[in-house]
This record gives sequence, structure tokens and C-alpha cells, in this order.
Amino acid sequence: MTSEESRRRARVDAVVWNLRIDAATAEVVAALRERGVDSLLLKGPALADWYPADSPRTYVDGDIWVSPALVGVAEAVLRELDFDPMQDERGMPGWWVEHASGWRRARDGGVVDLHRRLQGVALEPAATWEMLWSQRDSITVAGVGVDRLGEAARALYVTLHAAHHGAKDPRGLPHLQAALAAADRGTWERALELATALDALASFSTGLRLVPVGAELAARIGVPDARSVTAALHAASPPPVALGFEQLAGTSWSRRLAIIARKLFPPPGFVRHWWPPAARNRRLLLVGYLYRPLWLLLRAPAGHRAWREARREVNSSR
Repeated sequence: MTSEESRRRARVDAVVWNLRIDAATAEVVAALRERGVDSLLLKGPALADWYPADSPRTYVDGDIWVSPALVGVAEAVLRELDFDPMQDERGMPGWWVEHASGWRRARDGGVVDLHRRLQGVALEPAATWEMLWSQRDSITVAGVGVDRLGEAARALYVTLHAAHHGAKDPRGLPHLQAALAAADRGTWERALELATALDALASFSTGLRLVPVGAELAARIGVPDARSVTAALHAASPPPVALGFEQLAGTSWSRRLAIIARKLFPPPGFVRHWWPPAARNRRLLLVGYLYRPLWLLLRAPAGHRAWREARREVNSSR
């Protein structure tokens, strides 16, 4: 097979996969709507306006955000559609649960990321939802009308997404670069207003400055050089446990001890996801629990160094 044939095959495979994800996403959105659950599509076809029509990009899942009050209903709908959670979150404390949970359907490979909040936003999740829901627009995905974030909110979101994954992670930067190339100055000025209203300036400022074009734009539209240790750590694609040190630094000693205890001895579902051999049987689950403290101890020095560097960087900018 020639290189051109390989590229053509890759493009075909990307289109087929995207169609599969689009179909699963549309099915989920329609089912949620029938149960009275409003949803917003965050990525995938929601960002197609910013990419060339012949772009070979592939998205691996459908990112669907629902009102925080209706996450439980949305999870029930996904189970009715034969989706299973990719991680067992039972017993996980609220401070440890991620902003989204992955769901996969075995029969067709459909994957959905169900979002309960947006990364990098400090405003209370319900208020964030209400503000951005009111500015939505709509597109058609696999024959179904789907709501998505308005253009300024999309520009904000891809910036927060890039800041969350960092400069070394390929998941965030392509969307940000596409938005910077396609969206006009007025859109970015409105995105700045939203970042301010949502208490997301630190992540928005950090995300824009991950790429030179974004840094230039930030200077032109007056984005404050807002910093936070958490945003700085995310942007640097930190080593494991670095973010945990910042979490511990901002709380009381009793709370710190509770967090450390939970990190050392998390719920079984977490251990099975974190160390896949633990999912095979109870003996290996026990091995996973014994391995967990050693894993944390070995990674603590690098994580602590990264955390201290982030603190110095943030403090020096104030």
C-alpha cells in the first residue's frame, strides 16, 4: 500500500468512526430530551465550523454536558441505552470525582463523555449551566437537532480544555488553534467577558498563552495575566500527585488527613480502574491496595517539585 493509499484509508476510517460517534451522540441527546434533560454538545461536530470541510480529524467520543441537577437522570438514560460506565465511581468523594465520566457501549463501540461541570470554572456548576445554556445555538448531528455552546462560549471552552490538558497533551491544543484561526476578535472579547463572569480567568488566561498566537491575542484584547497554581500545574502537564499537593495546601490539617487517607485507600472501583490487573480477581485487588501507597510514595518527590515550581511561578507574577 502506497503512502497516498494509506492516507486515503486513514481519512475513510476517520469519517466512518466519526459517523459512528455522531450516531451514538444523536441517539443519546434524543433520549435525554425525551426524559426532559437538556444537554449541550461540547466538542466533536460542535466545533466543525472552525475546521476545513475536508479535515481528517477524528474525535473519540461525544462530549455531552447536562445540568448538574440532572446528572443522575442522564446516567439512568445512558444505562437504558446499554452504555456502561468506564469507571466505577461508587464511594468516590465529591472532591475527587472528575468533571466528566466516560460511558461505552459494547455492541457498537459508541463512547460518550457525560460532563457534570466545566474544567477551570470556579462559579457554582448550576449557575454556570444557566448562564451558558441561555446563549446556546443549534446544529444537526446524524439527523437530530443538537444544542451546543454559543460561539463565544465555545471559544472559552476550548481554551479551558487546552489549559486543563496542558501544552504536552495533544487533546487540547488543536481545538484552541482552530478557534484562534477562525473566530474573530469580537468573539474572543465576548469569551473574555464570559471567563470573568464565570470566575474562569486564571484558566482562560493560562490556556490562551499556551500558544504564541493566543498570547498575542491575549495582549490585544487585554486578557489579565491571571494565574493560579492549579491552572499553572494543568498547563504544564504535571506528573502524578502534583495537583494533590495543591489540594492539601488549601485546607485544614484534619481535612488533609482525611484526603490522604482516601488517596491511600480509595474505593475498589477506583483501584480497578487505576491499576487494571486489580479488576481480574480479589487477590489482585488486594495487591492493588498494597501497591497504591508505594506508587504514591515513588511519585511524591517529582510531584512535590512540580507543585513548588508552579507556586514560585504564580507568586513571582503577583
